[in-house]
Amino acid sequence: MSCEFDRVEVPEISLRDMFDDAFTAIARDGAGAIEVAGRLQKAFHSLVSTGDAAMREVAMHHARLALARAENALELTEDLEVVRKLAKFTHSA
Repeated sequence: MSCEFDRVEVPEISLRDMFDDAFTAIARDGAGAIEVAGRLQKAFHSLVSTGDAAMREVAMHHARLALARAENALELTEDLEVVRKLAKFTHSA
């Protein structure tokens, strides 16, 4: 592959920064909505399953944070149990 702009440099963005930018606000602001909390756990589970060790580590970290936020925000026990069930994969590491 040829490079058209060989003098342009872009600093590398860390995986952790990308996850922080993409997921923190969603997890924080959506923690009280079962639909958001559940979908985030499904997304993190998919990212953990990619086979990339760095991705797994960061996705697990964010999955645990999202679960903690949901535990603080969800009022209905049944909703919280759904999210906890979806987040069971976070106990495997």
